[in-house]
Amino acid sequence: MPAGRFAPSPTGPLHLGSLLTAAASYMAAKQAGLQWLLRIDDLDTARNVDGAAQQIIDALEAHGLHPDAPVIYQSKLIIRYAEALTRLQHSGECFHCTCSRKKLPKGRPYPGTCRHRTTPVNDAAVRLRLRGEPITFEDVVQGPQSFDPAELGDQIILRRDGVYAYHLACAVDDGMNDIVQVVRGVDLLPSTAPQLAIMRALGLSEPVYAHVPVVTNRAGQKLSKQTHAHPVNVGAAAQNLQRVLSLLGLPTPANRTQTWQPSDWLQWGVSCFDLRRTQQRLPPGSGDDFELPSPT
Repeated sequence: MPAGRFAPSPTGPLHLGSLLTAAASYMAAKQAGLQWLLRIDDLDTARNVDGAAQQIIDALEAHGLHPDAPVIYQSKLIIRYAEALTRLQHSGECFHCTCSRKKLPKGRPYPGTCRHRTTPVNDAAVRLRLRGEPITFEDVVQGPQSFDPAELGDQIILRRDGVYAYHLACAVDDGMNDIVQVVRGVDLLPSTAPQLAIMRALGLSEPVYAHVPVVTNRAGQKLSKQTHAHPVNVGAAAQNLQRVLSLLGLPTPANRTQTWQPSDWLQWGVSCFDLRRTQQRLPPGSGDDFELPSPT
């Protein structure tokens, strides 16, 4: 069945910013009559935090965000990524790269140093050549997008340590499993172009993309493990949903009461959420505490 999805990495507990994205993806999926799926992007085991995946699942459920199918774990889909890699290699558009980060120009696209390495070598990553016409797509929130492959550079699809790269795994998963809608944070907007390039090289279906604003601290930094974002308080789920719906621009319902549960807030959100009217950015400090209006 056609679906939307929320795909967190288990690098820490759910925080306000990830709750906003989860709620936005849930409401958009339900509005469109889609299933809402939860996928745990856990391939990068070095960054995974023990117990974080279950913490995220429990926090989502405490907020009424229940997936419509069993939770998907990328770590259980290795065969799928291996098959995709083989197809890309057979296309002749891949090469083996032995460049270390220290050898590459910082902040610039990959210069094509190893493009001649078309046969396997030890201790090498696999890159996909990106070239040709600009990669374009229409984002529901951010508008028309265009990326020059030359500015993106050739993308790693298999890391030197043997881990399938984020772009490959995400492209394969979002191009399969009936995913027709991807709602995620605007910080991932640049990731869409290489993922679309991979989808198109594999002949996969392309979902509709909507990149919603991210919640930031006073310094304008996205809430994350690196910026010491606090976990959401699952004991205040209704208030948390009221807060993220407010950040998404939804009006305060006149008929709400102190007894509203998370399901009430989600039902309200589904009834009036409009991705097309969502702000493209939130002001710095949007993740800081503020006083929510009380029911009248």
